[in-house]
Amino acid sequence: MGVVLSVVTALALRCLVAKASVLSLLAIVPFPSNDSSVGWSRGLELVPAGLLALKHINDTPEVLKGHTLELVVKEGEGCGASVVVKDIYSLYQELQVVGGRKVVGVVGLPCSTPAGALSKLAGHVGLDVIQISGSSSPALSDRVKYPRLYRVASSVGIVDSIISFMKDAKWKRISVYSDEQGLYFKTIAQLLVKAVRNDTEMKLGNEGGGLTAQTDVPSVEKILNVTSGIQNKIKVIIGTEHQCSVFLCAAYKRNRTWPGYVYILPDRDVKELLNTDVCDAQTMMKAVEGVFTVNVALSVANDSVLISGKTYQEYRLEYVQELSAYSERTGYPLDSFDNIYVNSLYDEVWSFALALNSSVHVLDARNLSLENFRFNSGQISDILEEALQKLEFQGASGRISFKNNRQPITSFSMHQIVSGRAVLVATYNGSLTITENFSLVHLPPDSISIDRVYILDPLWLMIIIVCICGLSLILLVFNAALLIRYRNGHDIKASSPSLSLLMFVGCILLDASVLAFTFRNMYTISNEVFSVILCNAEVWSLSLGTNLIINTLFVRLFRVYRLFQPNNFKKAGRMCRDEMLVIYILLLTTYSVLVLLIWAVSDLYQMQEEVVLVYASDATTPYFRVEQHCGCSYETLWLSLLFLLSAVLTLGVVLLAVLTRHVKKSHFKDTKKVNICIFTSILALTTLLTLWKL
Repeated sequence: MGVVLSVVTALALRCLVAKASVLSLLAIVPFPSNDSSVGWSRGLELVPAGLLALKHINDTPEVLKGHTLELVVKEGEGCGASVVVKDIYSLYQELQVVGGRKVVGVVGLPCSTPAGALSKLAGHVGLDVIQISGSSSPALSDRVKYPRLYRVASSVGIVDSIISFMKDAKWKRISVYSDEQGLYFKTIAQLLVKAVRNDTEMKLGNEGGGLTAQTDVPSVEKILNVTSGIQNKIKVIIGTEHQCSVFLCAAYKRNRTWPGYVYILPDRDVKELLNTDVCDAQTMMKAVEGVFTVNVALSVANDSVLISGKTYQEYRLEYVQELSAYSERTGYPLDSFDNIYVNSLYDEVWSFALALNSSVHVLDARNLSLENFRFNSGQISDILEEALQKLEFQGASGRISFKNNRQPITSFSMHQIVSGRAVLVATYNGSLTITENFSLVHLPPDSISIDRVYILDPLWLMIIIVCICGLSLILLVFNAALLIRYRNGHDIKASSPSLSLLMFVGCILLDASVLAFTFRNMYTISNEVFSVILCNAEVWSLSLGTNLIINTLFVRLFRVYRLFQPNNFKKAGRMCRDEMLVIYILLLTTYSVLVLLIWAVSDLYQMQEEVVLVYASDATTPYFRVEQHCGCSYETLWLSLLFLLSAVLTLGVVLLAVLTRHVKKSHFKDTKKVNICIFTSILALTTLLTLWKL
């Protein structure tokens, strides 16, 4: 397809005008792609603007007299590409053309990563060719890395425009989230973070990163659910259209969108955000409402007269016609009129034409000509570069000049999305100008004070639970002391003192779990290690305490049941000695210990924060509250496994209690000895379970 495009483009242009010599510009742009891993790939929409520029140039007698300029279109990588192959291959492929066109420069390259990769090669000995790129990435400003790279726009000022807007809005706190892989996004994020750090009045929440190609809605919801994600209401999202759409969809699901929260998206437009399959169209329309976009202002007023002598409005009308014709010739459905890079290619082609035109006389004086251009010699490129640095003209994307150390003069525009439309709210060109149809008065504050409301609220409920646990512990200690003091008594020996002590231990562990739960909700746990220890101590004491009580009850009732079977007293007595019963209980408890160990190793139980949207007493003012709780990925599964055996043994306890209800020996009805302790512990446990997920 790339070869077909090259031939079609070249033939179309050669039919426009016949001049003595043909000079070629190589346009490398990303072709349309359905690959979800490819970012922006609307490069073919730029080509008609380049063709239009050539038509205007070739129709101007005083520009490149005796020469015809043509455009050779080759396929490049899409924006966000991690591996750059197509751009470099296209360049080398064109160099192999023998006896045909004479490539004197490279244009297009609207994506920063491909532009950077190619420009590191081009411009050096053996491959010396000047490139004028449509990429505005600040990372491409390095003249050492990219010695022959020029650009018609730069995003260096995009950071200044964001900071200026924030100061006008009286916002001092900001969180930055950015793509961790793309060169352009990483550079913008680094510059923004650095600018905020250097400003003593501003504070940073998140400091960039957090977004990858695998970013999905659940992962963004976790980002939004941490304290900084809630408290910082001004968020700058620097990433691909897919990443931004995912972030906004997740924010809408968590109720973190306009007017409560503000999202600023550099280098994104409303059409990209709405044309997404991350969430349905209606949800996406609501998610993008109020979002601010900041873009390089690659356009001028309709009545501005361009270098071609056409007004900007006349040029745009011609572009639409050229776009339709080019789409029909190539077979690609090109119908976008809002591509912000379109004007860049028009100005890139004009820049080369004017530089070539200025160089002709210099080349003649040195007995050189453009026909002598060779990639392995930098002599002609040096002359072209001198001409470029003297250029200044009115282009379709703005005032074009490369005098300021190759940094072009760039303006920025800020839009807010309202009902699916982008409304201009501010412009930036060294200073911020707010438009008449926008007011800073009704903007939300930059942060909210979060009420940390604990699950056990109010305080008196905590006090009651602590008192119940305290009473249970006192009774346990008192009964344990009596048990040890009178362990040789007839009644106590008949009821098995070892088993009674195990039940007391279980009750103490239950009380400990309730106290740990209460402590966790009375204080904010900030130490990560301590929070993990506390969460696991809570679940271990709850599980082992419950198991010891139920296991012991089961074994004791089973002992009574076996002893009072007909003609079985002596035989059962040997099997039901204290030491054997303790072993049975410990073996049953081993199940819980194994589950707890596997749980701790595979899915650590740790402190998490959950944000709940609540309303003030007037029922109209929403605010967020943060609740701490212990959790993990498969909490329900682990708890189910943990208490599965206890549930089965509880049924066994009920069955054995029914079977032994007619036993006449009061000494063996030993559960009465610990009933009050069990009752208070179970009461505390029931209260804990009731409040566990409230």
